[in-house]
Amino acid sequence: MHRILIVLACATAAACATGQTKDAGIETGFVATVDGAAYLYTTDSHLSATIPIQLQYPGAKGSVQCCLRLQGDALEAPNGSTGPVSDALFGNPVFRYRLKQMPAALKGDPFIGAVVIGAPTATADATSAGTILRIGTAPSGNTSRVETCLGSEGSNLFLIADGKLRTQLYYAFGYDVTATCDPKLFDLPTAQ
Repeated sequence: MHRILIVLACATAAACATGQTKDAGIETGFVATVDGAAYLYTTDSHLSATIPIQLQYPGAKGSVQCCLRLQGDALEAPNGSTGPVSDALFGNPVFRYRLKQMPAALKGDPFIGAVVIGAPTATADATSAGTILRIGTAPSGNTSRVETCLGSEGSNLFLIADGKLRTQLYYAFGYDVTATCDPKLFDLPTAQ
């Protein structure tokens, strides 16, 4: 009789605790600028110095552009965050990283955008006004995407791969806004 040893590795301690897995180490989050500083919010508490980070930034006349490219060494060590971002899907802790230097593209008015962590490329979907980021290089064959939309009091961020919801983060604004989310996003099956 032969014994087979199967080892499963988790991308983060939180993923191990919840049974949640990530596709090829890809994480998502929000980037926000406030009071002259830029912050990255994600459920990953251990971003390596060499991990690729791509984030949206403000464009002309309120448009959203993609993507500024940074690496993990552009961030200070994270601290636990109790808000304004929460993990609406799994309830994992969210960590706030401060960017060591404010990129010129983020200077100016307060801004909130999406972040893709660990993917070599992310591109904006031209038809979505910057609310959908495609992960990877194949524009039509790629099944992974990050989608953002407004809820009644904040912004929702979804990581969707193979038709399943991998991540859902929520950034609370603290005031009412007009919701733009397609209700079908909340009904997607959850990846385990």
